[in-house]
Amino acid sequence: MPKLPFVSVLILNYNQNEYTLNCVNSILKSKYVNFNLFVLDNGSKIDNFQSLVIKLPPQKNLEIVRVEKNLGYVGGINEGLSRVAFGKPDYILVMNNDTLISDDSISELVTTAEKYKKRAIVSGKVYDYDQKNILQYIGQLKDFSGGIRHKPVIQGNGEIDRGQYDHEIEMGMLDDIFWLIPFELYLNIGGYSDFFYIYVEQNDFALRALKQGYKLIYTPKARIWHKGGVTTCNTNKESAKIKYWNILGSLKLAYLHLPPSKVRNYTFNFLFRQIVLVIFRVLKRQNDMSHLKAIFFAFSHYNHWKIIKYKDNGFNPFDSK
Repeated sequence: MPKLPFVSVLILNYNQNEYTLNCVNSILKSKYVNFNLFVLDNGSKIDNFQSLVIKLPPQKNLEIVRVEKNLGYVGGINEGLSRVAFGKPDYILVMNNDTLISDDSISELVTTAEKYKKRAIVSGKVYDYDQKNILQYIGQLKDFSGGIRHKPVIQGNGEIDRGQYDHEIEMGMLDDIFWLIPFELYLNIGGYSDFFYIYVEQNDFALRALKQGYKLIYTPKARIWHKGGVTTCNTNKESAKIKYWNILGSLKLAYLHLPPSKVRNYTFNFLFRQIVLVIFRVLKRQNDMSHLKAIFFAFSHYNHWKIIKYKDNGFNPFDSK
């Protein structure tokens, strides 16, 4: 009987012990047997970290390591990737810690990835953490114009899963809420770009993979339940803080992956849409003017970044909000 591919599962923790423990326990219930779980504590308070270590179940295939300083999401993932690389796994499964994974998902992800001969990033169904049958995300469709506007399949506040996406789909974009990366891909293109701190970094990684001939595959048989925004905004996904990071990341993504002739038009159209959306929400009293400030700050900092191409250190003008 052929040996199962070896999978390293990587999650980050940052002062979110309850979510991390629930996530870890769901992973350890997996039917897939040839895996290890690496938890990187990304600079949590020392008492939080010590409490997490005490509560983690004793398992030979579970390792937790703490870094003293919060490296941000990108820095934390890259630190984790560099550490699990020593084990030379066949695949690395990157997961958010505010998730619960089904016990057959690792098996299904690996089965699909093997079908593509380790030349694909594979993800699956992402459900809402609190509404168990509401689909939150499955991927984004290809932009056949050659751009980076990949339309999410799931729109708005989600959809009830009625089996409408129970077929495999090649996507134009996936999210790293959970995705299975072939180890060879990591060796070929490296980790996440430090031009990003959090948000949009997965788009850049996926686009770099596509340029190397890899595919982005959604399989309906792998399932996960996701909260979202727990660490960055206390689950308030409409915060100006997240708006800033998303806009700045999107502008950088366009600069890095679009032909120079298309960057200016994309930037103008993108910012115009963002401003119109904010004005519309303000008129409906669904928002304050902080989102307009987020657009201004993001565009200003993007123009500075274009000149210097500096590593993103995580600065956010709305950190105290």
